[in-house]
Amino acid sequence: MTTVTLTSKGQLTIPRQLRDALGLAPGARLQASIDPQGRLVLVPAKYEPEDLFRNRPEVRLTMSVEDMDRAIATAVGREDP
Repeated sequence: MTTVTLTSKGQLTIPRQLRDALGLAPGARLQASIDPQGRLVLVPAKYEPEDLFRNRPEVRLTMSVEDMDRAIATAVGREDP
């Protein structure tokens, strides 16, 4: 197990061997949580929520909730709700 030190600014330095093993580069984001045993858990964030929408195609068709319900009902072989 590797020990890290908390600075007076509240920052941690992740040792090179751990950064390399996790593929972390400068600017990498980590998700932090506390597990049931009170341990700090850091997990590399695979994406940022805004990344999901960055390259999405332009919206050309809009539908009401009712239209969506009818389309789903048709797709599963039921009559209109």
